[in-house]
Amino acid sequence: MKLYTLNKNLFLASIISCTVIFSAKVCGAEELSSIHLTLAESIRMALDSDEGIESADARREAAVHNLRAARRSKGPVVSWNAQASRIGGRNYQSANDAHDLYGNPHAGSLRPVYISDSGYPILGSPITVGSYPYRNTFANSWSLTVPLYTGGQLEGQIAAGRYQLNRADLNLENSRQSVRYAAAEGYANLIHLENLAQVAREAVEMGKTQLNLIQAQFEEGAVAEADLLMMKVNIANDHQNLVNAEKSVEVAKSTLASIVGLPQDTNIEPLDVFTYEPYDKDLADCEAYAQQHRPDGLAAEYDIKAAQAQKNAAKAGYRPRVSAVASQNIASNAPFRSERSNAWEAGVNISWNIFDNGVTAENVQQAEATIHAYEAEARRVKKAIQLETRTAFLNMKAAEQNIHETEAAVKQAEDSYIIAQVRYEEGVDVLLGLTNAQEKLTRAKSNYMTALYQYNLSRAALEKAMGVPIGFDALQYSQAEKKGASAEQALKAAKLGEEEPDP
Repeated sequence: MKLYTLNKNLFLASIISCTVIFSAKVCGAEELSSIHLTLAESIRMALDSDEGIESADARREAAVHNLRAARRSKGPVVSWNAQASRIGGRNYQSANDAHDLYGNPHAGSLRPVYISDSGYPILGSPITVGSYPYRNTFANSWSLTVPLYTGGQLEGQIAAGRYQLNRADLNLENSRQSVRYAAAEGYANLIHLENLAQVAREAVEMGKTQLNLIQAQFEEGAVAEADLLMMKVNIANDHQNLVNAEKSVEVAKSTLASIVGLPQDTNIEPLDVFTYEPYDKDLADCEAYAQQHRPDGLAAEYDIKAAQAQKNAAKAGYRPRVSAVASQNIASNAPFRSERSNAWEAGVNISWNIFDNGVTAENVQQAEATIHAYEAEARRVKKAIQLETRTAFLNMKAAEQNIHETEAAVKQAEDSYIIAQVRYEEGVDVLLGLTNAQEKLTRAKSNYMTALYQYNLSRAALEKAMGVPIGFDALQYSQAEKKGASAEQALKAAKLGEEEPDP
């Protein structure tokens, strides 16, 4: 389903030119510690430095090794066991005495005499005398085990590990999208607060201009002292608003610096500005795209699949297990010798828990309950995705309407202020009419800046709610996995190129 084209750097990254912005940056006036950033640069820096992405990437790495371990469990296992002991006691005393008297086992000097059937004597073999010393014992054993049939336990664990890796991939992409939005939000907040600070700054300048005029008129006796005092009070209030606005800008700069991985005292100067570009897609398209592409929504489905695989593994307790086994055991009075014992065996081992007191049944029921929990969580996530998408879309549309209305209000307030200024200078109107016109102009400018900010931020929030990709397309990833692709193959199939494809 083709919805709209989006550059990697978000819609906000394309707002390079602006039709209306209240900005007062003077070339060369920035401090030496200032850094100029575009939104695209801010997003890139945030993606490179965010600890949440680092954590999600580490969890993916853990899932990779978990899957590899599950797969390797189907292979052979070779083990070695060694033992070295000092022994003694009456059980070994006679053997030790024989060794002390005759040494190690050997043919003695005596040969027994046997009488044959013919009546002739026959000499037998020399008598073996002596014994090995039983003061030390060394034993070594080797075994080889190859699982042939586990009742589905290993297969279930492998499937669960595979789905857990799929989930980790999607969670990593979701972390990237969240960081992208956080950077866009921080950047937009800074632009918005700088615009409001500039509006407050203009209000102070307008007040000072009027104060100079009133001061001159007061000295000529043309206006009352009350007008002079009222204007001074208004300027003081405007200056207080400016101080608060400038402090808010400093906080916004620190917040953005933290998001992009810079020291929080960095003076960031944004280069991009707000613009208005109509959004022509309807709510139904946005909701449908979100349900198909949100990484966390798809990750919830893999939680269910992993739980189902764990249930299959739990059912293995009902079935027998078959393994090919081979072993060798040796023992001696010296390490790695076999004078006392040397034996080996090879064959097949079959084990079956005919009765385990209901342990397997409980494990299966536990897995079934886990499946139900993940199914409920998946439904909750999908509902939250729909609500998040709907909320962002409606907020964007409301802000869009406010842009048109406040833009017209700014023009009207400017005309009203000019008229009020002329009327007051000519003595036709009182000072209150002029100050009211100035307040309305300031408020109209602030409302327009707020409407632009809310529109652009809501549009960025809509893209986050829809799951617009950064590293890979979550829907293509899921489709490739369902066709049997491994996690690495699915990532390759869904990876975005230099230019993102149309969703």
